Amino acid sequence: MRKVLILGRMVPSYNESLARSDDTITTAKIVSDAIDRLRVAGEIVDTEYSVKAPVLQGGRLFSGFMDELLGSDLVIFNLTDVSANVAYEFGIVQSLGRPYFFICSGSELPAYFQGEIGILNFRNVEEFDTEAASHIELYNFLQDCFSARLTPLRFSRTQISEYFDGLALSDVSAASGLAAGYFRNSLRRFERTNGFFGRKCSGMLRPAGQDRIEFEEKIPEMYVAVEPPSRLTGSYVRDFELVEGSLDELGFALVDFHINRGKDEADFRNFGGHILAKREQGQIVEPRGLVVLEVPTFLYALQYSAIYSAFFRSDLNEEELERRSTMEEELFDAMILRVKRSIDFYYRHDKEVPNVSRRFKWTTIESLPNLLAEIGPQYL
Repeated sequence: MRKVLILGRMVPSYNESLARSDDTITTAKIVSDAIDRLRVAGEIVDTEYSVKAPVLQGGRLFSGFMDELLGSDLVIFNLTDVSANVAYEFGIVQSLGRPYFFICSGSELPAYFQGEIGILNFRNVEEFDTEAASHIELYNFLQDCFSARLTPLRFSRTQISEYFDGLALSDVSAASGLAAGYFRNSLRRFERTNGFFGRKCSGMLRPAGQDRIEFEEKIPEMYVAVEPPSRLTGSYVRDFELVEGSLDELGFALVDFHINRGKDEADFRNFGGHILAKREQGQIVEPRGLVVLEVPTFLYALQYSAIYSAFFRSDLNEEELERRSTMEEELFDAMILRVKRSIDFYYRHDKEVPNVSRRFKWTTIESLPNLLAEIGPQYL
């Protein structure tokens, strides 16, 4: 049986227990109805599901909550009229790596939860509404969790969770914070209104072994992040060298560059990085537009998470090592997917990013040839 917990604000009841708010109980009914519809449509794996908005007898928040949480396959947080107990429960869910998502009747998540995956403007009525956009979104989320189809968003039970006796590794809590910092400190400088993507700028290119090239009025056109080729099993330096080698074989190079701080006080501070350029007869050709390309260093911080460290511990026997090798790719994909989904959330909800410009691209070292063929004629 699959177990789904619906968590929300707690309210005292007449027998000294703590019950969930009526709003949360209504959410549980809608979720149960959506799962029934998925089951009838043959869209989910199992036939038995338990959807519960747990009551905590005698106010035993920690022990009562843990009793319910252990063995759960999915946790859904109702953040409408949120209270302190929800933040407490969310911290435990994150620390255990349980799959979760949020729903909220408002147009944005409360401050402490912003950046997480959620369904906004949720219509919390007595029954599942087939015409309500938020209910359709909930249906799709649940399908992603429990579908028999292999989809990129599936984050229910996997080989990895089986290996760790039910501990779900598909959600890595640290990834949300890392993605937030990456977006704010790097991507947003380009994407926001008056960011580098929407303005003329000046700076300097520094091709290795060549004279420096000053540029003026060039507009950075695109920001490309290459997933670590080693899938986080190697070092950043080695992965960066692999990307450079792949580009060299294709006739391209990475060039150091620097964008100067402007006179406008609203400007961001200086920015330095690597841009993509053509290589002809051993010389770097100045590009038409700036395509920033990098292997994001922040991803390597995931190597230090408790879950990742436990997964790659060295004291495994031969059978465990064999099983682990079949799971490495799935773990990496789950971690990177969590980062991507968080960054996507920021794009959609950052009011200073106009029209969701989408000039940021994720790619892999295997997909670089296709990407270069796509952008080369316009930018390089």
